[in-house]
Amino acid sequence: MKIKIICGFLGAGKTTCICNILQKKDAFNAVLVNEFGDIGIDAELIQRGESIDMVELPSGCICCTLANDFVRAVTEIKTKINPERLIIEPSGLAVPSGILEALEPVQEKLGLEIEAIIGIVDADRFLPNIHSGLFGDFYTDQLANSDIIMINKMDLVSPATLNAVEEEIRKYNESAIVIHAVNCEANIPEIKKKQGEHFLHLHFDHTFDSFAVTNKDASYIQGEVRILLDELKDGKYGNILRAKGIYNTGTVYENFDFVEGNISFKPMKGGEENKFIFIGKDVKRKELEQRLAEIQHQ
Repeated sequence: MKIKIICGFLGAGKTTCICNILQKKDAFNAVLVNEFGDIGIDAELIQRGESIDMVELPSGCICCTLANDFVRAVTEIKTKINPERLIIEPSGLAVPSGILEALEPVQEKLGLEIEAIIGIVDADRFLPNIHSGLFGDFYTDQLANSDIIMINKMDLVSPATLNAVEEEIRKYNESAIVIHAVNCEANIPEIKKKQGEHFLHLHFDHTFDSFAVTNKDASYIQGEVRILLDELKDGKYGNILRAKGIYNTGTVYENFDFVEGNISFKPMKGGEENKFIFIGKDVKRKELEQRLAEIQHQ
């Protein structure tokens, strides 16, 4: 079973990249999604409209707290589904070395072939984030261990910034294939990865918090949801780095993404319940919960 790992910091574009890969239907794929928060949103976005074998591991990180659950899930996928390829989307706080380390003891037994590690970088936020020093060895691990590095959201930056991003990447990895993309749309090259190749072992300690709200019966005022996301930018509810959700507007379900101040929306074909998740530091849970209650249709 081939394994493709799609990694990247919060909001870099991992889910979009996987959706693009699945659209090509060039292999029998299964997907394992790990999310940092207590609820899963990415799996629903990937699976909607597609018949995909999906396994979800929410509330934790597969490279540390969920390592045993992760290995069990991979083993079950191999023995029960046995797809040609397993695509793994770790949380935006997981590092590739932790995933490779977790798989090492069972790799030969299960016949696993690490096909490629694709690291996705947000062109707009990469330089401020890596220079801030707030994210420890996260980027060092991601960049050094990636075989292919996709610079996503290149439309949001100038050519000079794009060059600066690539120059910074090369400080960590001189041999990776670097590709540029908008909405993760790019031709991802096939590579022949050497099995058993040395990888950089690092450990990324994070102090991020997550807060999730779900309900089935409510609907939300569309304009007020947009105001709420603008309030996140102003720091009203703590230092929110990432927010995402699926909510009922009263007529349709809408998916929103908030990535360090950048906001996007897209309509969905359907939905079953409202899901909101907020990730950051010093998250003001009570204030967020109260605000979400206020903006429901009465």
